[in-house]
Amino acid sequence: MRSSSYRLVAGVAIAAMVVGALAPDAQAKRKRRFDPKLGRKPLVMTSFVQNGRTDVRRNERLVFKFSATLRKGSVSHRSVRIAASTSTGFRDATGAVKARGTKVIFDPTRTQKNFEDSKKKNTLVTEKDNPTGFGSFQEFTVFLPSPPELEVLKNLRRDPILQSFTGNFRTNSTYDDPVEGQPSFIGNFGTGKLGFNPPVGGATGLVDEDATIIFEFSEPIDIDTLDPSSSVIVERIAIGEQVPGVIKVDPNEPSGRRFLFVPSLGFGSDEANQAGWDIQVTLSREVADLAGNPLKRPKVFPVFRTRYVPGKPSSSILSEGFDGQSKMDPISVVEGGEWNTLEVGFLLGGFPTTFPNVDVQYTQASTGLTSLVRTRVVEPLVAESVPSTGGGGCAAVPMGSRVQMLYVPADVGDPAAIVGVGWGPSSNALFAATHPSITIRLGHTSVQSLGTDWEANVNLGTAQLLYDGEYSIPQALNINPPGLDTGYWDWPTFKSPFEYNGINNVVFDAKAEGGNNCQILRVAFIPAGVSFPTRRAVSRNAESGTASFATDAVIYDIRFRKRRRTTRATSLYYELAADNPLFATPIVSPSGQSGGVQVVLELDGAQGKPDPFNPGGFIPDASTATGWVTDPSLVDGNRFVRFRVSMISNLSTNQSARISSVQVPYQF
Repeated sequence: MRSSSYRLVAGVAIAAMVVGALAPDAQAKRKRRFDPKLGRKPLVMTSFVQNGRTDVRRNERLVFKFSATLRKGSVSHRSVRIAASTSTGFRDATGAVKARGTKVIFDPTRTQKNFEDSKKKNTLVTEKDNPTGFGSFQEFTVFLPSPPELEVLKNLRRDPILQSFTGNFRTNSTYDDPVEGQPSFIGNFGTGKLGFNPPVGGATGLVDEDATIIFEFSEPIDIDTLDPSSSVIVERIAIGEQVPGVIKVDPNEPSGRRFLFVPSLGFGSDEANQAGWDIQVTLSREVADLAGNPLKRPKVFPVFRTRYVPGKPSSSILSEGFDGQSKMDPISVVEGGEWNTLEVGFLLGGFPTTFPNVDVQYTQASTGLTSLVRTRVVEPLVAESVPSTGGGGCAAVPMGSRVQMLYVPADVGDPAAIVGVGWGPSSNALFAATHPSITIRLGHTSVQSLGTDWEANVNLGTAQLLYDGEYSIPQALNINPPGLDTGYWDWPTFKSPFEYNGINNVVFDAKAEGGNNCQILRVAFIPAGVSFPTRRAVSRNAESGTASFATDAVIYDIRFRKRRRTTRATSLYYELAADNPLFATPIVSPSGQSGGVQVVLELDGAQGKPDPFNPGGFIPDASTATGWVTDPSLVDGNRFVRFRVSMISNLSTNQSARISSVQVPYQF
């Protein structure tokens, strides 16, 4: 246990005694008192301060206000539900929920256990364990349940909340400053020195060749400002070469103040002199706290020496800082990647762009397999009973319906994010209808014909939930001008996009509780005797686990609405200072990307040869080229290497990747 913790506890105790001596009634004045009548009032929520906002800061506390004093025991993560909306569904938000009179506070900077442990008598838990709070540019939903659910908010008389509440908010990328002023380096447990794991050898004063370096600061630091290519420099001073490595949060001290530098291939050894290396560590003022305040002063640490390990080679770095365009393959511009133009010294992913709609119309396909067929079907947009409005042909389907449809790559088109689908009516006169529940999923599959087992039909990953809620269809006399056969009616808006891979078949899965009317869909029937895969599976029960009827070759017309969110940037080949290098995991800075943006880096290696028509460029030897791989060991032994960065944008917020450097460590 660290000594600074003892000093902190002792200091707080002394301060408390002094305050008590000077002001005997201070505690009584500080104690909050609430009108007893408030505890007996009917309980309703009067406001949620952040409701509907799109600029909630990542460490901002959420505040809920109520008409009555809350019973503390009723306040929990079951009675106050906050969840992040992700591509795979909803995920409970990390945070501590607590009652304070007529308010409920949700603190995203600590877990519930951390908060409760901090309140225990004689506790040593003083620091928050989730200082970065909410994810950036993240959508959140809020739900406060009411009876008949069991776990609900209650007043002091144990009367439950009278009405449920549903709300939402979105975060941005900023923070409230958790500690006023500029941060400073305080050293390992306040010693002012670098820490090491394993610790420095007592007798020799040497650092192990594969040790990690420990940094500790006075307040939480933005890890993205700890850049091993610019703001955190670890250097072998004898040869002026950087030691490649990554920065990680100390897993044993999740306060946001302690970080580890993990050398990618160790510090290596000076084999020529059979000695360890003298290492210099420097922190620049680019290091900043969560609010963006820079380090109070740069720090240059005393040189330390590493332990010599025979046969342990040193490492080097292929480094690209994006401060020029000389190493950029022009194909990057075509694929949406850009560096050193829009923002000097940075690689930027392209912003999401809209694709033309892809309309699947087998009812009009000139394949010789089908003729144009318009018919009324009862799935999936079904009626609970025969509608009194007339029209004929609508059957009663009281249990609702579920349908799966199979679409091949030729139907769906280029790889992109599917952000919506539409169904095609056979007439421009629709019946108004309301469905209390519609659920839509999409999934990849390698099957060529659907079976009756819903889950088995999606055999590549799991089907992604895209919508789950009510669906109302107003009556429209003409939804598809200028021609009858071009109109599509949108299914409900997806909560998240589905990233179509451009390779596999797609299963569209929709289930619907019965509505108060039926709808008219365009479908294609395959003539009898024509060999065609089974493309539809149906059940007359929305909650059925398997299809109730034999699968068939009926195909629905459908519209896929797509957006491009993946862009790429490719480097030219680099020539390394090694004939037979061994590569380690590439280092991308900053290590995190805001708003759900994803970055994937791949390598391509070759023996290669100089290109006489392009000085400084190299042609890969086709016999030894590796192709794009994410495993760096697969490019070992290649003298020439290039990288490709795939950047997946956030379609909800239009955030895109922003990269300051790429480093590829290798041994020589």
